[in-house]
Amino acid sequence: MTICLYGSPISTFARKVAIGLELKGLSYDLVDALTPDRREQLRKLNPRLEVPVLTDGDLVVVNSSDILQYLDWRYPEQPLYPTAIEERVLARAFERLADQRFDPIVVDCSYWHWAEREDEPPAGLLAAAQRDIDELFDHLERMLLSRPKPWPFGEPGVLECAWFANLAALRTFGLAIDLQRFPIVGNWFRAMRTHPVFVADAQRTAAFLKELKHLTHERKRLFWSGDRME
Repeated sequence: MTICLYGSPISTFARKVAIGLELKGLSYDLVDALTPDRREQLRKLNPRLEVPVLTDGDLVVVNSSDILQYLDWRYPEQPLYPTAIEERVLARAFERLADQRFDPIVVDCSYWHWAEREDEPPAGLLAAAQRDIDELFDHLERMLLSRPKPWPFGEPGVLECAWFANLAALRTFGLAIDLQRFPIVGNWFRAMRTHPVFVADAQRTAAFLKELKHLTHERKRLFWSGDRME
């Protein structure tokens, strides 16, 4: 069977899945599903028109967390999630922190960097975002304190899949990791930045963003989790 990932380099959740596939050493075809000519194909796979979607033969899996869990079930070699139940519960807590709290902050600040907008960012947006991120990193630093270094669960896995894309985007959007306050977070991110799978993801994303203004991707109407915001 051929694994196919319907995603886009502009989607942090699609990148999360691509990183997971590569950490597991699984071959896959990558389809940029956010181009206009792929719209109806994506709709058939996921009526929400949301990426990522993974197909494995006739099986269709949506939602990044469900996809990564499926990959571990179907292809147990080089697991992304810990084996022990207690450790798996903790790993999922780290993952939710990235997906549900960190990603919305970074995405809110990203629109004026890639979308076609005629307005300016709201006054105080970056300052508020940085405060929220510092509060989040304070919690993350404490969670990481007692974990193995540099990889909290021994090897890169679901945590790094979930956190890397937005950590890598901070500087571009005018945000930062305070290395004095959060040295463990900083060292963890540094380890990711030198790992070949994460280096490859960063290079793919940079190449895509360099060409984005010449591509046909939707950049005017904004979406969040498949729901139109504008």
